[in-house]
Amino acid sequence: MLPREDDKYNGGLIGVTVPVGAGLIKAAYSKVKFDNDLGSAAGPSRDASVDKIAVGYEHNLSKRTALYVTAARVRAKNAQNNPAVMGVSTGTATYLSTGGGTTGYAPARSTGYDVGIRHAF
Repeated sequence: MLPREDDKYNGGLIGVTVPVGAGLIKAAYSKVKFDNDLGSAAGPSRDASVDKIAVGYEHNLSKRTALYVTAARVRAKNAQNNPAVMGVSTGTATYLSTGGGTTGYAPARSTGYDVGIRHAF
């Protein structure tokens, strides 16, 4: 199923940064909902949604150098029904449609981590 012109995406993001000593605590929550009016009462829901929560900490070593760590969790609902939503999820398994009695891998959750050092030249 390819995205259509009448497909609707609604989303939002809220985030916060809190200074703590020589660093910053960062947190964010975002949600995207895909609304497809083509679903029928007899068939499975074709709507999909994705929720993401991320938490991180950045510690300034100097004015131009910082260490950082971030963890994020993505939860997808009915993501197999929308190629754009499936691109958000990770995994190497083949995605199959749940329509017509066919079952397959439906992406549900993904967790990611970032650890690194940032230096501004």
